[in-house]
Amino acid sequence: MTQRVLTALAGIPLLVTAIWFGAPWLTLLLLLVVILGIWEFYRLSTGDGQSLPTPLGIIWVMAFVLGGQAASGPSHYLTISLVIFGCGTFLSLLWLVAFFRGPGLGIKTAYLVGGPIYVGFLMGHVLVLRDMGGGDSLGRDWVLFALLLTFATDTGAFFVGKSIGRHPMSFRISPNKTWEGAAGGFCLAMIAAGVLPLWLDLGLFGWQLWVIGATVGVGAQTGDLLESKLKRISSVKDAGSMIPGHGGILDRLDSLVISLPAVYYLVTLVFPP
Repeated sequence: MTQRVLTALAGIPLLVTAIWFGAPWLTLLLLLVVILGIWEFYRLSTGDGQSLPTPLGIIWVMAFVLGGQAASGPSHYLTISLVIFGCGTFLSLLWLVAFFRGPGLGIKTAYLVGGPIYVGFLMGHVLVLRDMGGGDSLGRDWVLFALLLTFATDTGAFFVGKSIGRHPMSFRISPNKTWEGAAGGFCLAMIAAGVLPLWLDLGLFGWQLWVIGATVGVGAQTGDLLESKLKRISSVKDAGSMIPGHGGILDRLDSLVISLPAVYYLVTLVFPP
């Protein structure tokens, strides 16, 4: 626990600084994160000894992130991402035809194509969210709001589950996650959704913020379970060991890959400020 707290204390100021100043610092930080993330993701698929082409995955996730930096709205980002997805899929098929041998073609294809979407496309939303309002304080505050809501969900689920958790949500996927912990994470997300607007200028009404808080409270924990399922399939406890006390990069992104896109589309399409 001490190592976990010390790592957070060291990493949070760097993250907040990058968000505060935006491009290019946030872009560079995100590029580093997705490169490490796709490397971990492809390592999860090596149970049969056949490695996936990590350089292709790195180029693919970098393209998604840079597409997010260049995009000017949800439709623009989705259009750019569709082109990137098509090009990446074509190169992936070429690699599979030229180099893949043995059984498990379907699983390898799912990891090869799904990894860049999971790591690159979903995380690229942080940049289009940051660029809301032309990259001024509105976008900055929304990124901070989304991150803090996610952290509140994770924190509430962890401490409530650890202290009073008795009923596992899915023992086969993640035996340590309980319904009590899930309720604690959801409640803390709702509290954070009501309190954070006291410091962040978000331009929405209270009930709209609570809808977003409820969405994150559920979505962040769904992302956590999804990554736990991936680790269970690969028979590993953590996706990596890059972050002392926290596991790997994917272990920190698992909630964000769902919550960040959810917040972005709610804000831009459902509740545009």
